[in-house]
Parts: sequence; C-alpha cells; structure tokens
Amino acid sequence: MTKKNRLQLLVGFLTIVPLMAGCTSQDRPDTEADTAAINTIWSTYESSLEAGDIDAWLSLWTENGVQMPPNEALIIGKDRLRERNGTALEQFTFEMDITNEEVVVADDLAYSRGVYTATLIPKDGGQPIPIDGKFMTILQRQPDGTWKIHRDIFNSNVAPGGE
Repeated sequence: MTKKNRLQLLVGFLTIVPLMAGCTSQDRPDTEADTAAINTIWSTYESSLEAGDIDAWLSLWTENGVQMPPNEALIIGKDRLRERNGTALEQFTFEMDITNEEVVVADDLAYSRGVYTATLIPKDGGQPIPIDGKFMTILQRQPDGTWKIHRDIFNSNVAPGGE
C-alpha cells in the first residue's frame, strides 16, 4: 500500500468515525414508547367496542385501513369499516380482552401480534358467543407521530358454528 493510499484510507476513516459517533441512541426510534403507544391502541380498541363507540374505534384506523376478517371479503376504508363493525355493535355487546405479545417497529411501520378473547352478547337476548383468536396488525406512524391501525387480519380459534 502506498503512502498516498494509506493517507486516503486514514482520511476516510477519520471522516466516517465522527459520523458514526453522531448516530447515538437519540437518533434511534424509541421502541419502548412506540410499544406503549401501540398497547394504548389495543386498550382503546377494547374499551371502544365494550362501550359500543364506533367513532372511538374508527379513530384508531388510517383513512384507507384494511380489515381482513375470517370468512369475509376485505373491508377497505373507514366508511366500510363503520358499516361492517357498526352493524356488529348494533347487534352485540362486547366483552373483550386483547393481549399484545409482540411489537416490531421499522421506521414508520410496525407490526403487532397477539391474541384475544371476546364474548359477544346478543342484544336480542340470545346466548353469548365466546371467541378466542389471534391477530397480526400493521400500524402506520402518522405525521404527528401517533400510530394508527393500517392493515389488520385476525381469526378465531373457535371453528365456524362453534363446532
């Protein structure tokens, strides 16, 4: 290696090291804060369904959010989400528990994976319907830094028809 090449290597190294030193933990996302914010979404998800508050539930979603329920077509956008889930809230009272088991954040997207239990109590006096299942949800960071549900897929561990 020539003296000129060694000098170029040294200059390059001395340029990169300060740049790398500038990449402190302050520059990295605050995963704990993001996880806490996403857990708050699940708490609000539960409480809004239990209260029958479709507006609070919809506030958790992006405008073009997509829900992928089992045995149904895609539900795309807030208008369709309101239509489909508002009907469920008209027919049932919800008791729900969501356990978020994993959150992974990558820039302005995150995924959340977990399990849920729910009891749907028919408002017409029918028999309660117990459900337990799992979910995988993609969340999107909004321009104001908050998180919203962007894509959501879930399914029940209970066979259709309660079998």
